[in-house]
Amino acid sequence: MWDSQFLDTVEELRVPVAGTELMAPLLYSLIRSTRPQSVLEIGMGYTTPFILRALEDNLAAWERDSARLREKTRELLAAGGGKEAEERWIETEPAAADPGYYLTPYEPHLYAFDDLSEGLASSSAQKVMEVIERLGLGKRLTFINGDPCGASERIAGRHLPIDLIWNDAARYEEFLVEYWDLLNPAGGLLLFHNTVNAWEENASVLKMLRKLLKSGSDDFELLNLVEPHKLNQRSFTMVRKISEFKESYIQHRRQEIQKNALLVLQAAK
Repeated sequence: MWDSQFLDTVEELRVPVAGTELMAPLLYSLIRSTRPQSVLEIGMGYTTPFILRALEDNLAAWERDSARLREKTRELLAAGGGKEAEERWIETEPAAADPGYYLTPYEPHLYAFDDLSEGLASSSAQKVMEVIERLGLGKRLTFINGDPCGASERIAGRHLPIDLIWNDAARYEEFLVEYWDLLNPAGGLLLFHNTVNAWEENASVLKMLRKLLKSGSDDFELLNLVEPHKLNQRSFTMVRKISEFKESYIQHRRQEIQKNALLVLQAAK
């Protein structure tokens, strides 16, 4: 989580007219909740250190919870199992943790596109790299100077599919066509800034998405939220890709959960 020192450091990146004072902590919370391995940001600025802070906090949580999961699994085995011990295992920190999740190493990374050419970049974007270095958050960042449209091959194969995309700069329709296939089909998130009740050209991507929904497409979900107190930079659209998302119910997975808990324990040896 961020502290007062973090907020004081990133304050110089905040441009009030950019409207990201609420989007930055929202992105932090989304990333903390969904734990993406691979993140893509289009248009660096105030949001960038929040994204990187969330990835670092996720990694710290993964390492801490992996150790706790192994410890409580040892305690369960020492207690001889049984329903009561299993319920205590679920309730003990990390409470209700899915051991299957911890079988995959968590190695998060952010790709960030921005054009830092003189006269093209925003005043905040030019300061982002310096602020990130001051915060010690640069080791999980790949910065790409230039236009993301036509440059999707710059994303390394080891970081595909992309789990979360935040686009606050590029041509939305063109970007969607190029990057859609790179988004994780099992729940990947794509967010566009300033789409609803803003500029007509920004809303064009919504027409494109709504047309797909009306045609019967069921491989994504769509949500638009508006900040009613603003004239501009007042909304965002979130798309969740679900073409390969599968429902999973805990009561049907008891044997799988037990097996994965033992595998987590074995992996530590």
